[in-house]
Amino acid sequence: MLLSCVATEQHVNELYEKQAKLEADTERLSQDILLLKSQINNMQQSNSKLKKRLDELEKKGAFSGSPQAKSPEALYRVAESYYREGKFEEAILEFQRFIDTYPQDKRAPDSYLKQGLSLIKIGRKDEAKFFLETLVDKFPESEEAKIAKEELKEITGKT
Repeated sequence: MLLSCVATEQHVNELYEKQAKLEADTERLSQDILLLKSQINNMQQSNSKLKKRLDELEKKGAFSGSPQAKSPEALYRVAESYYREGKFEEAILEFQRFIDTYPQDKRAPDSYLKQGLSLIKIGRKDEAKFFLETLVDKFPESEEAKIAKEELKEITGKT
């Protein structure tokens, strides 16, 4: 018993449709990869600028003594003052110094939130997402996490 393999026109059309869908999916994924590479590059450049700014501030003596030598109140107060003055890049760095030095302090959630808000205020929403998501992950029950979730909705446009 010989079975012959005969492709019907319907089968051929289905294969063409599948091929077209796969090609469209591949093109979309390629575009997504290019976008992600661009975003990573932008974040690396921003991080480099922040590091350079931190180095400049340290050279100017903006940070006397080691961060560990400062009390949590002093570190937080410096970060807060930068934030209130609208010096958002400096605030981001100081809040990070505070978090790195006193990660269990009750003001850590607020520090993550203000880092995210600072980045939003200077137009770097992609980077802000990182801090807001970190806040939600580390302190999900905090009041700051609730605010962060709302900010993330605003940034991503998702409800």
